[in-house]
Amino acid sequence: MEEIMKSLALVPVLLLCCAPLYAADGKPGETLPPGAAVETDPKYPPVVSYTLKNGLKLLILEKKFVPTVSFSIAFKVGNVDCPQGKTGLAHLFEHVAFKGSKTVNTKDYAKEKIVLDKIETAAKAMIAEERKPSPDAARLETLKKKLADLEKEADAFVLKDEFTQTYKNLGSSGLNAATSMDYTIYMVSLPANQLETLLAMEADRFKNPVLREFYRERSVVTEEQYMYATQADRTLFKELMAAAMTIHPYRNPIGGWMDDIKTLTMTDAEKFYGTFYVPNNATIAIVGDVKPAEVIRLAEKHFSGWKPSELPDTAYTQEPQQKAEKRFSLFFKATPSLRMGFHNPGFYHPDIYPLVMASEVLSGGKTARFYRNLVEGKQVALYASAGSAVSVRYPSLFTISAAPKAPHTPEELEAAIWEEIERLKKEPPTAWEMEKILNNHDADMVKGMENSLDLAQNLSLAEQVYGGWKFDWKFGEELRKVKPEDVSRAVAKYLVRENYTIGIIRPPAAAAPAQSKGDAK
Repeated sequence: MEEIMKSLALVPVLLLCCAPLYAADGKPGETLPPGAAVETDPKYPPVVSYTLKNGLKLLILEKKFVPTVSFSIAFKVGNVDCPQGKTGLAHLFEHVAFKGSKTVNTKDYAKEKIVLDKIETAAKAMIAEERKPSPDAARLETLKKKLADLEKEADAFVLKDEFTQTYKNLGSSGLNAATSMDYTIYMVSLPANQLETLLAMEADRFKNPVLREFYRERSVVTEEQYMYATQADRTLFKELMAAAMTIHPYRNPIGGWMDDIKTLTMTDAEKFYGTFYVPNNATIAIVGDVKPAEVIRLAEKHFSGWKPSELPDTAYTQEPQQKAEKRFSLFFKATPSLRMGFHNPGFYHPDIYPLVMASEVLSGGKTARFYRNLVEGKQVALYASAGSAVSVRYPSLFTISAAPKAPHTPEELEAAIWEEIERLKKEPPTAWEMEKILNNHDADMVKGMENSLDLAQNLSLAEQVYGGWKFDWKFGEELRKVKPEDVSRAVAKYLVRENYTIGIIRPPAAAAPAQSKGDAK
């Protein structure tokens, strides 16, 4: 899954446009507690920041005239953090995080827990049998039936969907979650008068989760992966990452490898939760018609009992430098297309800024070079787009996606794309191209401030994953420092053949190639 930065530029006019919508705390009778800080620099929104003693970070933006409260909690844990052989665990945990707690979704947790323990014992026995070189078919069938019977027994104690139904009854919108390579994020909006209920529910689900219906949810995730395996674009991207990344865990798909998913246990998920779902690995952002002092008081009330723990070392093996072009074909009943990948230096390297500008020069709208020259001009492409990074915590890939327009072949389109790359190395962007990109980013920033739930997500992610909630604004400042010759220099350095991997979707061959990594295609 590719990540697209939603907002990347500083907007000098932004707060002039939006200032009446926001209010910082500090009015008479609304004194903030010690440790809370209000952003006063007019370049940024007046966000109130506060950190609980357990390390949980809190960001609050009072947004007037919007009778809702939008909540987002971001954890710095994604598929990149899954242990070897346990890929997909981050995504699966996100699914079961909606299954309630010791008090929600259950009629009698004490009795339910007894059955859940039996389910785990039965599931482990079934997995052990499945993993044998020659499983005993009769024993395996008996173990599967035992697991199914125990799951039915546990159903007697489950108040199904109580968690989500409670939110629905309160008038929620946007209740959802997402897992990426780098993070997992949960979000929801409620009427502003339900602030405490919201905080109480979210604190309960992350302090006291019960992974009920785990193996059923694992089956749901398995079916999802089979479905995704029938989608050409998803499969091409997955294979591109696996081909370009030889060692770093970015090579693993977000949903996990099928062989790994089938062996994940509730015990694995509980250990994963205990390692990464801790307050000192999370940031909450709240945007809406709220008073920051009251939000802090309620956060202390409901989240202070969440115990922190030491975080593991996440300095994963660094991907070695690629020294040769890599090519592969994916035989699929789909429209021919291609995906290119070039190793980038990482999102925290100074060269990322000219690479971002390069991606926009090439594919930032209908006036960009790919559209003008490949789609409209030569009419060799149905579409062509570029992105500077697919993930951000570690160096990843600068990617280009395109599809040839008949009767042109993928190879002809590839050659045309390389012509544009080589041209950009020799012909820096014009002043007009640079200004257009910055203006578009300015507009994106303004748009990103309009939706409270989107803003809450951006704030929590920026703080927890990107290095600070002001990331979008500061990133924009850096983009404005990029000179046209910097763009050409970065393209010449990174978009080169020895740093290049390409995958092409082709019609099925007479004999389909063998499946790789034990994963369905």
